[in-house]
Amino acid sequence: MNRRLSLTLVAALAAAGTLTTVPAHAATGTACKIQPYGLIGARWQQLGGADGKLGCPTTGERDIHQNGVGWAGRRQTFERGQLAWSPKLGGNFVVAAWSAGGNAYVDWHRTAKEFDTFLVRYTSAADPHGVQKDTAGGFRGRYIVRARTNGGYRWNIKGCDTNLIGPSSCQKHWSVSVTG
Repeated sequence: MNRRLSLTLVAALAAAGTLTTVPAHAATGTACKIQPYGLIGARWQQLGGADGKLGCPTTGERDIHQNGVGWAGRRQTFERGQLAWSPKLGGNFVVAAWSAGGNAYVDWHRTAKEFDTFLVRYTSAADPHGVQKDTAGGFRGRYIVRARTNGGYRWNIKGCDTNLIGPSSCQKHWSVSVTG
């Protein structure tokens, strides 16, 4: 079925009351063979869905175990990056990574609490030993670097609070890594 006929059929069903909502992929004109769901799916939609920053999924969600032990969350790969859910950092904590326009991006949001700062750690072919930066706090954030390689950047995030008396305190765990 061609795209115009498909969109016309969806519109006709919606007008007739048979279809109560138009699927996101039908409204945008791009259909994905795999449909994200849950928190990863919701974040994917917020980032533009199939026509957005990540494109269509190329895999389903997969369980992630960090350091070979212990379940850490779930990750899904897309045409232009990845999304990962890291419940140890808060029940709704999802991190996205992608590359576009000569930049590499990491975007995270909805931590369980507000943090004073976030630690952003990344590695790439241009930075094989890794780079770690502090960035603004809150419940969410985004960090951008000028891409110096086309091999992708691997990202991890951790929230921290400054302590006026004594050392700062950071979350025990890093996020599930994402590459984009």
